[in-house]
Amino acid sequence: MANQSVKHEKSQSRIDITRILMYVALIGYAFISILPLYYMFSTSIMTLSEANAGLWWPRKLDFQYDITPCILLTTDTFINENGDTVTETRLISDVSAEAASEQQYGLRSEEARAASIMNRSEILRIPFFTNYCAAWEDAKLGTYIWNTIRIVAITLVGVIIFCTMAAYAFARMDFPGKDLMFGIMLATIMVPEMVQQLPNFLLVNEIGNFFGSEGLGLCGEIKNCWINNWPALTIPFMATPIAIFLLRQHFATIPMELWDAARMDGAGHLRFLIQVVVPLSKSALFVVILLDFIGAWNALAWPILVTSGDTWRPISYGLQSFIREEGNFAHLRMAGSMITTLPLLILYAFTQRSFVEGINTSGLKG
Repeated sequence: MANQSVKHEKSQSRIDITRILMYVALIGYAFISILPLYYMFSTSIMTLSEANAGLWWPRKLDFQYDITPCILLTTDTFINENGDTVTETRLISDVSAEAASEQQYGLRSEEARAASIMNRSEILRIPFFTNYCAAWEDAKLGTYIWNTIRIVAITLVGVIIFCTMAAYAFARMDFPGKDLMFGIMLATIMVPEMVQQLPNFLLVNEIGNFFGSEGLGLCGEIKNCWINNWPALTIPFMATPIAIFLLRQHFATIPMELWDAARMDGAGHLRFLIQVVVPLSKSALFVVILLDFIGAWNALAWPILVTSGDTWRPISYGLQSFIREEGNFAHLRMAGSMITTLPLLILYAFTQRSFVEGINTSGLKG
């Protein structure tokens, strides 16, 4: 009995040490994961000089100055080319020209505070951090966010339709060359994204010319109706290999008895997919939607390649406007990055449980 007690104590001690090491590793990983987010937020509320100094927190954080009405309604009077006096009302950031030159859009600017007091009767009161307001206006993030929402919505509709049908065909149907096609599709995951962009661009350009005025003329007088438009930004990403693979792995786990029962009721593949497979695969579909949402939201290189104006460029392009010849405005880039990241963090906070569940049922659990 004494020997058994000693062995039990040694086993318990070994288990405790293992658990402690595991917790230490998890805490370290959590710290490493949170550190970039913390640095991004702290830099977003600094002045340019503080950001360039590599500080981890602003030297002075006086909320009396930091949180101010940051959008002003101002009236400008000027003389146009015809010699007429013109009055124009516009929205400006709560950062004066003097503050911009001395404090680099600093939050704790006496000039900015004085400007807000002088124009108090004309202020449209929207309290927020000044850097965020300057980033929103200078980078035109409102326009780019709207573009991104449209791109993401169109892409996700295509992903749900085409990836679901392709995954069902690989999982539940038999046709010549199925395994070979599936293997080739999986092999494309190993090809770097940048390598694929040139052939994708040439293909999109040719298809756009085919539908444009040089081909079928379906776009009126437009020479190429895919480039600098939503088709080039969405259609190439409506059937991603990783999405097809995840759905195929989940569809393969659905019992064949359900298909036999559906056949007895006269259902075909399409009806079986819509009425049986899709309702049983909500978790896997949710993972695919979330992954493709993040990919479309963060896209940068491809939108720059296929667009030449602001009509369809996404939010990630707006963040590049803070890299200028006179320098890199790191504090404004971080403020814009926080605005860009916030929707993803909110989305994941509300969908974490469904995301983990979907991963565990889609063939990626370890």
